Amino acid sequence: MERNVNQYFFLFILLNFIFSCSNAQTKDPSIQLLSAIEFKSKLSATDKAQLIDVRTANEFKGGSIDGAINYNILDGTFSSKLSSLDKNKTVFVFCAKGGRSNKASKILMDAGFKEVIDLKGGYDAWKENLAK
Repeated sequence: MERNVNQYFFLFILLNFIFSCSNAQTKDPSIQLLSAIEFKSKLSATDKAQLIDVRTANEFKGGSIDGAINYNILDGTFSSKLSSLDKNKTVFVFCAKGGRSNKASKILMDAGFKEVIDLKGGYDAWKENLAK
């Protein structure tokens, strides 16, 4: 009997660990990770959207989503530039593939922004799915 209890306890811990890891990227419910099509749809439906491209200036010059402003997360001024944004309005954020925008999304939430939308797969996914 004691062995069964230990096995169930171990199974409970293991399942808990698995489910907590699967939600690691979008732990905060205020950060939404959307596909390119979902991102575009929500962006289009948002009046005066705040769209932030967190890639480098050279990447930005090579092409971006219309209406985006470039706040390079790697240049050390990213956090100070956030004061130009409205914390009560939705912020849409993207990078090349999704890593830098994930970091930027967390910084935005820590800075008090209410809703952050992150483009899953970044600008690469945008180009692949929507640029035709």
